[in-house]
Amino acid sequence: MKMKLVYPVIGIMAGILLLWISPISPSYFAYVTVGNVVFWSSVLLLSFNFMKDEISLIKAKMSKLVISIFLIYLSIHYFVYSIALEKLLDGLFGILFSVSSPFISLTYSPFFPPSPLALLYNALFNPAVVGGFPPNFYFELSSYALAMGLVIATLVTANIVRVMQYASYLKRTKVVVLAPLLGVIGGGSCCISVPILLAEAIPSANFILFSPLGDTALFLAYVLLPSLTAVALKLNFDAMKPKTPKKLRINYQEISKKNEKKS
Repeated sequence: MKMKLVYPVIGIMAGILLLWISPISPSYFAYVTVGNVVFWSSVLLLSFNFMKDEISLIKAKMSKLVISIFLIYLSIHYFVYSIALEKLLDGLFGILFSVSSPFISLTYSPFFPPSPLALLYNALFNPAVVGGFPPNFYFELSSYALAMGLVIATLVTANIVRVMQYASYLKRTKVVVLAPLLGVIGGGSCCISVPILLAEAIPSANFILFSPLGDTALFLAYVLLPSLTAVALKLNFDAMKPKTPKKLRINYQEISKKNEKKS
């Protein structure tokens, strides 16, 4: 295993250890915060190791437009998922608080005792940036949403840049580029559209949330959707890589056989 992959893996294991012992630690908040920083920063480093082509393309084509694409998608992702998380938690655990005056803070929800489920909740929901504005508008942005937002925004930007790159090479770009561009937009918007539906559906479908199946479905949708979106965007980017035609590829086995015959 390459050393570039070893360090993130060690960081992930260290983060998991800190998150696991946080319920029995002297300071729950300190352990869960440090554990999440170590865990998700290591996950990001590991993810970016598999996104070298995407990052290289973004750096090579860096411009105000590329930066704008990245920041716009990142902002939308954070805004939507912050509201969706709070709505999801409200649906699962009841209304957490009401807003009487503007505020923003770093908070956490303790989960006891140490268990695989508590570990998962700590990794996904703790700590979180929470803010609110009267009369009752509030948001909550978790470490998980922050990390996945960076990954997906990078992949969305790289895909769009690759499509734009092809557009400069190809004629009749309106026809040729439309399909992959719609794929990128569809993949990115899928990640933010479902949380909106969840956020809107929860208040009018509370009876579903009281069933274990409803809780599990909403939880899995919130957790798995960003990961599935990232995988789909990665596959879409790889599919758009320029490939050498099969007839022009060098067959080293045939060359070696010919050399053996000559000798």
